[in-house]
Amino acid sequence: MAIRIGIPRALAYYSFYPQWKTFFEELGAEIVLSPPTNKHIVNQGIRDTVTDACIPIKVYHGHVASLVDKVDYIFVPRLVSIDGEATFCPKFLGLPDMIRSSIKGIPPLLSPRLDIRDGRFAPVKAWIRVAKALGAGYQQALRAYRKSVKFRQYYDELLTSGMLPNEATALLDRLTVSLRTERKRLSEANTIASAKASSIPTLESQNHIRLAVVGYPYMIYDEFVNCGLLDTLKRLGASIFTPEMVSAKDRRAQAKKQPKYLFWYYSNQVVRSVYHFIQEEMVDGLIHLTAFACGPDAMVDRLLELDCKKNGRIPYLSLCLDEHTGRAGIITRLEAFTDMLVRKRGGKQ
Repeated sequence: MAIRIGIPRALAYYSFYPQWKTFFEELGAEIVLSPPTNKHIVNQGIRDTVTDACIPIKVYHGHVASLVDKVDYIFVPRLVSIDGEATFCPKFLGLPDMIRSSIKGIPPLLSPRLDIRDGRFAPVKAWIRVAKALGAGYQQALRAYRKSVKFRQYYDELLTSGMLPNEATALLDRLTVSLRTERKRLSEANTIASAKASSIPTLESQNHIRLAVVGYPYMIYDEFVNCGLLDTLKRLGASIFTPEMVSAKDRRAQAKKQPKYLFWYYSNQVVRSVYHFIQEEMVDGLIHLTAFACGPDAMVDRLLELDCKKNGRIPYLSLCLDEHTGRAGIITRLEAFTDMLVRKRGGKQ
């Protein structure tokens, strides 16, 4: 029977899940993904975590708790730095320790320390150690790592093309199923290219209100936490751009505009993507999703507000979310914001 490895559908899941899934499946493991966030998961996370934690951390605890008794291991990486420039939030760094101390009766955690500052080959060594803990040999682990990196590259390309994470993940899952032989692997690049082409906005969509929805991926793409914000905006006729739709190359080009780099990885990505949207005049307005009690968010929110004022007074809406946020209030604010943008453009939506 295959080893069952649980992956919580929260936090860095939205950035790295295809890589993690590919790595473990190449080792012969079965992936058990926690269900989409729901009220029960949130309530369980609130009970398990410390009281001053932000909503993403509470949600993560709930997802871990939902996997207890269902898996042999739970994957909770210690994400430190993947670019050598900034670190993840301090709670990311201490996440495995928080989980072990807060949730009783959990199975063993797989918690590699992923920090590129430990050396160029530190990440691959960390992944190989994980593979060996699962009984895999060096060559098998190396092959799994290389394939997982390739699938993460595919995933990033699909996000840059305009796909949302759930759409990109579904496509890669289909690709994994169809590419079972060495001969078929030659079609991988063509499959990704055709998917990217189909994601390019049409001329019709360019007549819609163009909105940048920025923030950390676990706030933007968790439909329960953000009260279905993306679906609401689509219903209101908006074309949506997110930080993940800006290529790494374009974000690096914007980095020189920062007076000082921020300490946190996701914060830098958000700020640089907004610089790109503003420079390319891609959006009519900007919505920033923040988590109540998040220290980095408080700083980033003010920086974005000032940048929008400085660059043509771009309409700016900040939404602070926690477990008490109500869907009706969010919908009301979004409707008012989009109505204002329609009047500003002098058109009809």
